[in-house]
Amino acid sequence: MISGAEITILIPTLNRHRFLNRTLRYYESMSFKGKILIGDSSREIEANKNRDIVANYNENLDIELIECPAPAKTTKVDWIGFAGEAIAMKQLLSLVNTQYATFCGDDDFLIPDALIDCAQYLEDSDNYVAVCGNRLEFGVKDNRVTGDITWVHLVEHTKLNAETAVSRWLAYSARAISPVYCIMRIEDWLKAYEDFEKVRLRYIGSEFLPSSIIAISGKMGYIDRLMIMHQHHEDRILDWNKVNFYSILMHSGWSNSVNNLRNVLASAIAAKDMIPLEEAEEEFDKGFWGHFSAHLTSQYNSVYQNNRGYNQSFKLTVRSFVRGLYDKAISTNRGSNFNLVESLLRPSDSCHQDFMPVYNLITKTDD
Repeated sequence: MISGAEITILIPTLNRHRFLNRTLRYYESMSFKGKILIGDSSREIEANKNRDIVANYNENLDIELIECPAPAKTTKVDWIGFAGEAIAMKQLLSLVNTQYATFCGDDDFLIPDALIDCAQYLEDSDNYVAVCGNRLEFGVKDNRVTGDITWVHLVEHTKLNAETAVSRWLAYSARAISPVYCIMRIEDWLKAYEDFEKVRLRYIGSEFLPSSIIAISGKMGYIDRLMIMHQHHEDRILDWNKVNFYSILMHSGWSNSVNNLRNVLASAIAAKDMIPLEEAEEEFDKGFWGHFSAHLTSQYNSVYQNNRGYNQSFKLTVRSFVRGLYDKAISTNRGSNFNLVESLLRPSDSCHQDFMPVYNLITKTDD
């Protein structure tokens, strides 16, 4: 049987010491027995705070902080060309010495027992490359680290269990719900980030590429149990106020990165499905063209409202991107079908036991 000690959690972080402290406090409270590797791309002041935070948890957690490249010290950071989370992930993956690993944002919560269930699923199923559980998104009042949880929403995973690589990849590219929040064997994680240096632009290299490789590599299994809680707030690392699809398109590295992305993914599809490369390239063109144009149009319509020019006060949110062509803002002012807080607080709810440690940590402690 798999134990927690056979799992490594990989946490990239960038200038958010309060969130990092919160997530480590959670894993300590859950007596997590696995390894935690933190890739820190923070500036010096924040990096010093992170080192102090990690030292506070060293006694009860098997934890290591690794310094990763930080954004260049310029007046205006090239957020498109600096895909810090992927740089950190590749560096962290080279240090993993457990059989299984998973990704976790510094503002996310992974349920330790669910990770063990996912790893056991993989242990028993050689024909799957990844396994994930249910995912909740939530918001905290005033975008704080702790405070009242104002809404909770269940995210429906894109089912990546088709028999062919091209079918799984087209399913991923159509919705862009990233499969990186899963348990995988370390060799499959290394494969997912193997070609990152060829596509170094934010999002298409740091998220779309590894997510695509995961989908192409094999089927994803699912367990009907809460596995991850993911907070939406304004201080996101992947912040579409800094990086939107048009700004990626206008970046000097766009053409080279997209051509490399096409070559890597088409080659992977062709090899996995044993189809001609030209056919795989056509499938890539169809999937990526649809993916990029849909999100480009969605963001354009959000920014240029009613053809009245740019709305300076409008803020593109990660939610508007991840949800694709529609944005379901969830709040306590809307009906109970859109908010699961009350249901999750009931002991009869199937997710209650896994939800409550996170709920108590956020609502009953100060940040």
